[in-house]
Amino acid sequence: MLLTLERTPSVLRAMLGDMPDAVVNAPGGEGWSPRDVVAHLLSIHYAANVQRVRWMLDNDDPAIPDVDEHATLETSGMRTWPLDRLLDEYAAARAEAMVMLRAVTPQQLARTGRHAIAGTITIGDVMHHVAYHDLLHVGQITQLLYAPLERHRGAMGAAFPPG
Repeated sequence: MLLTLERTPSVLRAMLGDMPDAVVNAPGGEGWSPRDVVAHLLSIHYAANVQRVRWMLDNDDPAIPDVDEHATLETSGMRTWPLDRLLDEYAAARAEAMVMLRAVTPQQLARTGRHAIAGTITIGDVMHHVAYHDLLHVGQITQLLYAPLERHRGAMGAAFPPG
């Protein structure tokens, strides 16, 4: 889980860093482009993911509010940032967070908080959720990148359907 958390920024940079603007800015069916997904990951990093761990490290069983991820992204202004800035900020923010996350002891992983929707959660739950969330969005970006290619596979697409 820690390796996933640590590597996500470099995976995103490898996937998107040299892609043409038309590719990284092309929205998928749900309306988000690959750049929007990176903006989402960065905005939620600050608003929820790391903050939840800090609250549980610093307080005994704190109340953990739910965060509206879509509203957080929209109010952050990050959807308008260039991809390079998003990737740089995400890498720096995650590197800073990794110092804290790597210092969490096995005993601290069991510290709890009371999430507004999920109920009682632990630091371990949050860390695993963030790694899952990272990979979920790496998969989303992958789908956004391969969708245009699918339309141009010709006979290969018919012979080798998705799935």
